[in-house]
Amino acid sequence: MSKEKFVTLHTEQMMNYRSASADELGALYATAQKQAEEAENVRQISKEHYFFSVIREVVERHYEIGTLSEVYQIFGGYINTTFGIYTMKEGERQTWLFRMYKRGKNLDALLYEHRLLLHARANGFSFGAAPLINNQGKTYCQQRIQLSDQQEDFLFAVFNYVDGDVLYDWIPNWAEEGLADTTIRSAARCMAEFHSATVNFDPQGLHGDNIMDSEDSPCNELIHKFPQTLLGYQKAYREAGLDNVYTEYFDTVWPVFEKMCARAYIPPEDYDRMQMNPCHCDFHAGNFKYLPDGTICGSFDYDMAKLDSRLFEIGLAMHYVFASWKLATKGVIRLDRMERFIRLYDEEIVKIGKIPPLSALEKKYLYEVLIQGTAYVYGWCTSAVVYDPELNPHEYLYYAQHYVACMEWLEAHETEIRELSKRL
Repeated sequence: MSKEKFVTLHTEQMMNYRSASADELGALYATAQKQAEEAENVRQISKEHYFFSVIREVVERHYEIGTLSEVYQIFGGYINTTFGIYTMKEGERQTWLFRMYKRGKNLDALLYEHRLLLHARANGFSFGAAPLINNQGKTYCQQRIQLSDQQEDFLFAVFNYVDGDVLYDWIPNWAEEGLADTTIRSAARCMAEFHSATVNFDPQGLHGDNIMDSEDSPCNELIHKFPQTLLGYQKAYREAGLDNVYTEYFDTVWPVFEKMCARAYIPPEDYDRMQMNPCHCDFHAGNFKYLPDGTICGSFDYDMAKLDSRLFEIGLAMHYVFASWKLATKGVIRLDRMERFIRLYDEEIVKIGKIPPLSALEKKYLYEVLIQGTAYVYGWCTSAVVYDPELNPHEYLYYAQHYVACMEWLEAHETEIRELSKRL
């Protein structure tokens, strides 16, 4: 019987993996956790100091509002980065809103928003903030800032600060129990004021950001081609190898979306006879400031504003503010509150006297624009996922399921909504 031969390892070229006790591993984990927390703390502090220095340079170099003293980031919203800032001038503290626009913000779209807000304020709109004119005679400035691996130019603006509290958001909205009537009344007044104050606005060839494409198309046309537009998004996503739970859901419910968009299309000859106005196009409960009793005292985020039918504005708003997000009532629109809002809107329009209240033709198509509003936000949701692969697809899947539930609810309650239209 031959002897077994063993190979001797060249241990000087290798790493010895020894065993470790649970205590040793626990201590190692605690040390790593502490180091990670310290690194995150350093990262956050450096970020805060960096943004403070950027905001200070913009404010003190381009505006005559004093020296910057404090900065607070205002969270919420999905597009731009917003801060509340304090400045000191001649011994007096002043409050402002500072906006850093999204990466790649189109300058013409920014100018459209700023000119619209200044026009609205000059013509009686009492709810909105307006951009300040800086020492270069502009409502914005450009500043180069450092990103992770490169420098890029960003657009900035300073607005007067709209005071008040945040009582609602996109979720929860005004479908919740206990909504004060003064909230609905003041919201209707806000929309009526904005439409009345901007009716004669001249965009001078500019238009705002559109969520679906760069065309300044009426939303009726956008809805008409939405299904094919979204299929194009889906194709681009798939070709990039980025399929996920959101795109899988999209494939499942696309027939519902296609059917409802077809039902929502308004004949162009009727759409063209409706009242056309600059529209907020982001009239949701989180874009307002409130007094303690629920009265709206301020309105903001007009970067999605566009010239369109004011009926579409109402349809989109009614989805935004009165469609429930609760599990048991997902997608259900509070029709009683919607009816009250529209009646109050008409009352305010008549009081102001600059544009007519809703016509019989507009009321006839209330059902269609409720679908359009729901489809419009679903379009935003899908385009957001496609344009930014870093977004959490599970979060946007939750949103998409809400929009689809709302479209299905609208289909089931068409008769009820058309009867409501006749009562208005």
